[in-house]
Amino acid sequence: MSKRAEHRARYIEGWNSMDAGKVLMSVTEDFIFDDPADPAPVTKAGFAAYMPSWPEKAGRLGAGFEFEIVDRVVRDAGGVLLEWYWWRLLGSDVEGSAVIKTSDRGVMSERLAYYRSPWPLRA
Repeated sequence: MSKRAEHRARYIEGWNSMDAGKVLMSVTEDFIFDDPADPAPVTKAGFAAYMPSWPEKAGRLGAGFEFEIVDRVVRDAGGVLLEWYWWRLLGSDVEGSAVIKTSDRGVMSERLAYYRSPWPLRA
């Protein structure tokens, strides 16, 4: 497994187990998590405080923090592992896509887009 793939796997494992420490071990210093349902993108420095907001948001909709990954496309080229996937938040009608970019230094960014969202989205 490449270094990029190891960082990416640890990042997803951290999200799945709600372990901010694992996520933070897998990201670069300039990491950005960009969810347009939030007021602004989240940096590495603010990530540990931010992470619990997702299960809270899902809970307010009557959903758990469980996602179905519908489609997934992975490309590893030019030193960047790029992953795009379409997801659904189970127990809700929320769905969208995410793009995650990872280098050998770690996960550089995750950016979300929504197809259906109950939350207002920033422009």
